[in-house]
Amino acid sequence: MKYRVVAFDLDGTLLNSQGEILPSSIEAIKAVREKGVKVVLVTGRHHTAVKPYYHQLQLDTPIICCNGTYIYDVASDSTPIANPFSWQQARKVIEVAEQLGIHLLMYTRNQMTFTEFNPHMRKFSEWVARCPQAVRPDLRQLSSFYEPLAAGEAIWKFVISHPDRTLMESAVAQLPSDQFSCEWSWIDRVDVANNGNSKGGRLLDLLQSWNIDPQQVIAFGDNHNDISMLTAVGLGVAMGNAEEDVKSQAKLVTSDNDQNGIQQILEKYI
Repeated sequence: MKYRVVAFDLDGTLLNSQGEILPSSIEAIKAVREKGVKVVLVTGRHHTAVKPYYHQLQLDTPIICCNGTYIYDVASDSTPIANPFSWQQARKVIEVAEQLGIHLLMYTRNQMTFTEFNPHMRKFSEWVARCPQAVRPDLRQLSSFYEPLAAGEAIWKFVISHPDRTLMESAVAQLPSDQFSCEWSWIDRVDVANNGNSKGGRLLDLLQSWNIDPQQVIAFGDNHNDISMLTAVGLGVAMGNAEEDVKSQAKLVTSDNDQNGIQQILEKYI
């Protein structure tokens, strides 16, 4: 099989435990691109939080963001395919979070917004401050999550988080599955998007626009929100640090994200 596209999740996959791309992965990605293979980042992140890595890798492809909520074209700063929340859906998530006292991060068209710091936000804001100004993510503290709604902003995604998993499960239970897509992106975090959005589904849309068979694609991932992507392509590869149910859905399992597993797979199959 001749593989024409490689798709990467970021956190826990292309990024190591220090939030960096391994030199071996950078070298391997450069090598496959020189062979004409397209490299696509498929992530739960907002596009502004992808740009530092996108520019580091010198990519020229669209980014699939917020677990498939939208495709972001970097060159034109446009979203050719997007499925944001309705105003009513966004209000529902805010109300559930306020009712249960759960921390909320809201992704608008161009910003990641929050109302109060928690340990995760403090760590994230420190990373943002270290990014070069030209590619620094746009993180903004609001007095109210209703500000962007009142301004008619597009709302891509919410991240709800709390150390009490029972409380998190209660929040998810209050968000009807026919309206919301809720995917655990970490042990204490759930990504909430519009129903029907998934990494795998949006990757298939992008492949169709390129007229590329999904069987000609390698995808790497580590978490539950990557399963739709791993199962949609010809070669789904789970990282060694992935949970067992993610590994069981992949065709291959490589070493963890602190080792050279990505390089080994790319050298073997491309």
